[in-house]
Amino acid sequence: MSHTVFACQGLSKSFGPVKALNDFSISLNEGEVRALLGKNGAGKSTLVNLISGSYQPDSGTMVLDGEPVVWSGPRAAQSGGVAVVHQEFSLVPGLSVSENITLGRWPKKAGLIDRRQERQLAKKALGRLGVEIPLAALVGSLPLAEQQIVEIAKALVEEPKVLILDEPSSALNSREVEALIALVRRLAESGMTIIYVSHRMKEIPLVADTLTILRDGDEVITDEVSRVTSEQVAEYISGEQTAKATFEKRDRRSEPAVLEVRDLHVSDRVHGVSFTLHKGEVLGLAGLLGSGRTEILQAIFGIQPTAEGHVIVNGVKYRRRTARKMLNKGVAYISEDRKGSGIVPQLGVGENILFTARGRVLPKVWINSDKESALVDEAFRGTSIRASSPLQEIGTLSGGNQQKAVIGRALVADMKVLLLDEPTRGVDVQAKAQVYSIVRGLADKGVSSIFVSSELEEIAEVCDRVLVLRDGYIREEIIGNDGTPEKILALAMQQEGNNV
Repeated sequence: MSHTVFACQGLSKSFGPVKALNDFSISLNEGEVRALLGKNGAGKSTLVNLISGSYQPDSGTMVLDGEPVVWSGPRAAQSGGVAVVHQEFSLVPGLSVSENITLGRWPKKAGLIDRRQERQLAKKALGRLGVEIPLAALVGSLPLAEQQIVEIAKALVEEPKVLILDEPSSALNSREVEALIALVRRLAESGMTIIYVSHRMKEIPLVADTLTILRDGDEVITDEVSRVTSEQVAEYISGEQTAKATFEKRDRRSEPAVLEVRDLHVSDRVHGVSFTLHKGEVLGLAGLLGSGRTEILQAIFGIQPTAEGHVIVNGVKYRRRTARKMLNKGVAYISEDRKGSGIVPQLGVGENILFTARGRVLPKVWINSDKESALVDEAFRGTSIRASSPLQEIGTLSGGNQQKAVIGRALVADMKVLLLDEPTRGVDVQAKAQVYSIVRGLADKGVSSIFVSSELEEIAEVCDRVLVLRDGYIREEIIGNDGTPEKILALAMQQEGNNV
């Protein structure tokens, strides 16, 4: 019979007047996978940071294997038996797999790194996951899914009793998510206790035994996954009944062309891609990781140095493109790396919104404060950003509100074409629905979008037309409601010469 591995009682944490976690208690058994759910700002990250030693609780206690614990910091928690794998990787691309797995804990012999023991530790950690990755390979050369495995293996080196996985599938496609879930279940069967944080509701019945839902710092429910329906989960998370929005798919191919891609090549990743985007159209690019989706968007926007081919914007052909040229022509790129290249976390929400709209608020020498304020207000209204004021540091907002601010930047800059790369990565169910509504609402106003996502459900839900990529080629085109997630995945995985 399994025993309790970790428990906490009455954990509370406040930041100024904001109560981030309120009198929270939890009990986890050996081999249990507990899904931790809630929208952005619900208290999930605070709880993870308390359990893993990054924060100190204002009140409450924690017990690990029957012994009370008080962590002085993340390293103490790690040594004590709690490991966390964060959504943002902490890997060094220029180091090998074995060096990354033992990073910060390189074994020493006579004052030098003991390479033999380093490889043994790395091999043992990967062995616990049931996978093989070349230990000498540079991490930067690995596919994203294998980098995720290296990140998890890194957390296993000290053989933790509790493993916390924070949005581990956010960068993976459907097939890779299945492999991740199998890996998590293997760890649980070996006796490891796992806290699994995710916004992807479809994963939860497949990976978790139990779930805990937080809302506004309070526990809403803890129960067995099999006893709660997906509709109930959505209601518990949001605090209200939620109806799934449905969008009318429209065939926009008779509308004027706003952007044309002709014979686009990107080194060995994209091969002779051509397509047309029409006014008011939401065009999906679907495919497995490595199929060339991101490279196409970056090539259009002029930030892929190896790109060859033409892009035609409103009838004007561009062979040599730069980001400035594309922005001036009304084309905006919203990166999948929101924190790395989408925002400046230390600046206010308003400042982040105005980055590419300065030409409209600074027509002359002096700042037009009234116009600046009006544009920020427009972005807040148009995207339903929730912030205390435009001066609030954008890095303190939830992921969903950060993403809405990035889209709001394109809105106030009067962009006509949006290149959206994983626009809902790492945001909660409500924020995803809001992003979908923003994109579709802009389409009704004539703004066109190219929508890239690893979540095929949202590609099918949001896009008027879908181009399916395999190995850097456009293989299929799907119009309207024919684009079911199952059909898109089958076409994305289809081997040449085979029928699926």
